Amino acid sequence: MKVLWSKPDFLEEELSAAYNSLQNYIGGNGPNVEKLEKEFAESVGSKYAIAVNNGTSALLVSLMCLREELGPDKTVGVPSFTFIASANSSKEIFDNVKLLECEGDTWNLDPNKIDDSVDLLMAVDVGGLSCDYSELSKLNLPIIGDSAESLGSTFEGKLVGTQADLHCFSMHRAKIVSCGEGGMITTNSEKYRDLAHSFTNHGYCKDKRGYEYCHDNFGLNFRMSDVNAAIGRVQLRKLEQYVSHRNHIANIYKDELKGLAEFQSYDDKRFKSNYFFFGVLCEKRDEVIQHMLSKEVEVKTWTSVHKQPIWYSPLNNLPISGKISDEIVLLPIHNTITDAEVEYVIEKLKEIL
Repeated sequence: MKVLWSKPDFLEEELSAAYNSLQNYIGGNGPNVEKLEKEFAESVGSKYAIAVNNGTSALLVSLMCLREELGPDKTVGVPSFTFIASANSSKEIFDNVKLLECEGDTWNLDPNKIDDSVDLLMAVDVGGLSCDYSELSKLNLPIIGDSAESLGSTFEGKLVGTQADLHCFSMHRAKIVSCGEGGMITTNSEKYRDLAHSFTNHGYCKDKRGYEYCHDNFGLNFRMSDVNAAIGRVQLRKLEQYVSHRNHIANIYKDELKGLAEFQSYDDKRFKSNYFFFGVLCEKRDEVIQHMLSKEVEVKTWTSVHKQPIWYSPLNNLPISGKISDEIVLLPIHNTITDAEVEYVIEKLKEIL
């Protein structure tokens, strides 16, 4: 049996939506983009949503919004245990980035290890698990929620998407809701909405007439295409179904692997994850990976930013992020994985643990 780590769930409805979009509008910021923005905002409970062409663009545009307010000479606090886009985008927009330590249980940013040198935060919802935004808000810092992996997750009973000043979501092919490539920014700030729309579309003037080229910001082209938005609209309607399925799969993993491996843990009364990923910590990680691959089970690792060559510095002393990075194995979990496939993964994993 071959088990994939991730697999998009594109069916006839998605293909039909894409075909209809291509028949009616080819380009960015079309009618489906506008509808997706409205539906996405309604889905997470935010006032506004701004569509972009991928999750990294969402980070860049959100950072540009805060730079407009704070100036470029600030320090962004970014957890080291994240995908490198969180750090790279921060470095692109602001002068300084400080890599921060994570918690040993949730694998998320540790609020107690953020010092006064940090001017704003990139709070990453690791693996779909929301950060503790209540604790982070006590720091009185501007916050961008890197929620690329947490669409459909909840924090203290509310869907992720309104807790930070801006939230950034990804709709990449591997994400819980996919349109191939795409991203979304959510915010309750009218100011940030207007800035984000401007930065996404070459800095066009808000009230420009259709035949004018009027630019009052230094923006670029981060626009989402209409065909991607059409697919995204279909996928978004399946979000609740996908979250339920992934929680079912995660519970099988937890029940079967309890006592055999360490995995992400949290207070389920305050947090509910969408389980974008399910990771286990293994001291003999490389041996485990080779065994699983030999059994045709696709697994992945995740390397903390401070261990990446481009970000290496002897000053980065982040033992918890380092340990998780050295030991994590990401097991297959996606929107259509079957119980039989999961049982096969568990069987093969138990052979090597």
